[in-house]
Amino acid sequence: MRCLRLSPIRAFDAAARHGNFRLAAEELHLTHGAVAQQIRALEDQLGQSLFERLPRGVALTAAGAHLAKASRAALELMDQAVDALETGQKTLQISVPPSFAARWLVAAIPEFEAAHPELRLAISADANIQPLRRGIVDAAVRMGPRPGVEGVVVTRLCPVEFVAVATPDYAERIGAPPDFEGAILLQDAHEYRVRFLPGRGRDIWRYNYTVLAIDAAMEGQGMAIAPRLLVEKPLRRGDFRELSLPETGKDIGYYLVHPAGLHRSDPVLRFADWIKGALS
Repeated sequence: MRCLRLSPIRAFDAAARHGNFRLAAEELHLTHGAVAQQIRALEDQLGQSLFERLPRGVALTAAGAHLAKASRAALELMDQAVDALETGQKTLQISVPPSFAARWLVAAIPEFEAAHPELRLAISADANIQPLRRGIVDAAVRMGPRPGVEGVVVTRLCPVEFVAVATPDYAERIGAPPDFEGAILLQDAHEYRVRFLPGRGRDIWRYNYTVLAIDAAMEGQGMAIAPRLLVEKPLRRGDFRELSLPETGKDIGYYLVHPAGLHRSDPVLRFADWIKGALS
């Protein structure tokens, strides 16, 4: 294994973010020459050019772009660990679906940290379950059928209740349920439409994340089918009107995935207890 020193990595990271050695030097309180020297030493050690030197500034090469993504993630993780040491907090790295993060978890973080001031949540919004590795991904929340992941603990947090929603004005314009003949359906990547409206022809606008379909519905662009959990607030405010559906997704749930064999006092299990209670 190559033993990479931290100072050249920090110099490289700063230059990659700024696209400029001078600005990187100002951030790190170094001279321009010191930053350039550290990056040259890193390039010599790796045997690859990381930057293309331009008349004004620098641009990452393909190798540099690859290293920049990894070095940024590694330095952020290190900074979080140092912060946790200084504050006495333990940081939990939690992977969750992007829509669940945007529409529920982000708003709930203060509640968790008030109940567990010794813990801090670091949220990674990811559509796929990443391998669980302590300090990298401590636990993951997923929506769908029960995840088929071996060698871990999978806990059902709650069932998912789906609801069709539209703005009050849009709801007045479309046909009555169950056909909604005049509606544009805002469809996310899960395609649960086929469960609720199978075989019925209509205009469909597709989005890769549920949160985008919800936002489009809020703009009056159509009708979205979404987990009730993600649209509870706009329903309570009156921004959305709930439309009836022919069935619910009883086999679909929110699940927590975490390593097996954890001690009862493990922070991951404290998070598990909290989120299960918050969703029940």
